[in-house]
Amino acid sequence: MKGLVLTLLLVPVLAQAGRILHSSASVEDGIYRVGVAASINAPPDTVLRTITDYANLTAINSSILESSVLQTFSPTRYRVRTRMRVCILVFCRDVLQVQDVEQLDMTHLVADIVPEHSDFSAGRAEWTLEGSPDQTVLNFNAWVEPSFWVPPVIGAWLFRRKVVSEMLATSLYMERDAMEQVEP
Repeated sequence: MKGLVLTLLLVPVLAQAGRILHSSASVEDGIYRVGVAASINAPPDTVLRTITDYANLTAINSSILESSVLQTFSPTRYRVRTRMRVCILVFCRDVLQVQDVEQLDMTHLVADIVPEHSDFSAGRAEWTLEGSPDQTVLNFNAWVEPSFWVPPVIGAWLFRRKVVSEMLATSLYMERDAMEQVEP
């Protein structure tokens, strides 16, 4: 009973927490493309700090098993390695991804996959932040070409659903982090 009461009390809070504004996905010739815009109840600097804390990405996304900075090219450009456990339906796989990530400014990041060190033949991701002091819209657009076999049943709809689910979980983490920074 206590759990039910707690759940009912949290529903209004969760309903206001990170929400997806729009999403899209496509699969064509083995290339997976996705676009997601999420509204996050956290200031842009908190969101930026969170997504650029490359050594601690495991904290914001449960699919990421390991993350580390392999090389620092400059204060805004890094080579980042992540190992993820990706599961869609019953298909699960550990995936290695090495990316050269560059923070172009306080609102824009780009990451290019380094194919010779990754389980992807190619790929690119871009994050842009728009916001006010307490609200951020995070736009994420990416495309990847896996170098491993992906079952044909995993099409655009399932891919989009998985990315949206991960984005919501990440948004909730960032909101919680922002609230903890405000509390005395």
